[in-house]
Amino acid sequence: MNRRMHRKLWALAAAMTVMTVAAGCSSTPDGPTREPSSAPAVTASPAPLAESTAKYDSLRAELIAALEKQMPDITWAVDDPASVTQSKDGKCIFEPQTMKSSADIVAPSKNFEEVFAAADPVLKKHGFPAFDGTDPVPGGWVVTRSSDGVGATVTIESKSPAYLRMTVPVDYESCNNAIPKGEN
Repeated sequence: MNRRMHRKLWALAAAMTVMTVAAGCSSTPDGPTREPSSAPAVTASPAPLAESTAKYDSLRAELIAALEKQMPDITWAVDDPASVTQSKDGKCIFEPQTMKSSADIVAPSKNFEEVFAAADPVLKKHGFPAFDGTDPVPGGWVVTRSSDGVGATVTIESKSPAYLRMTVPVDYESCNNAIPKGEN
């Protein structure tokens, strides 16, 4: 075989290898086949902070209980305390406690299929649509989210460990009473 033919075969083999690796990286063979859902339109006004705290703390607790039941080897603990902040656009946002898992959940949940199985019934009970899929997020994170008619968002994101975060719009008066003067 002459050198020119050898180089062409080597170049062809290298190109095929690169294409195979690129194809393998672009999709996850064991990943969820679901498409992420889009957020519903905001159809309700934010509630007072006390009402929102009770409602969304209950949702958080039920989600954690369902996730721990579905994946009993992974526990969840408080990572950040609850907070209330005023955004630059003047909206008042309540963030219930952020929860952190004891381990990554991607593989144990079969690329979030177990997360969907555990969380979707809880979301439905609380007026949220099902997670329905993961969002395309750079950096290796696997993220799913759902929003209700008030604009509250539940997010589960994992990149060893996983986090459960929520943001909830609350009425403006609640924000003024919850944030110490000078911090808003």
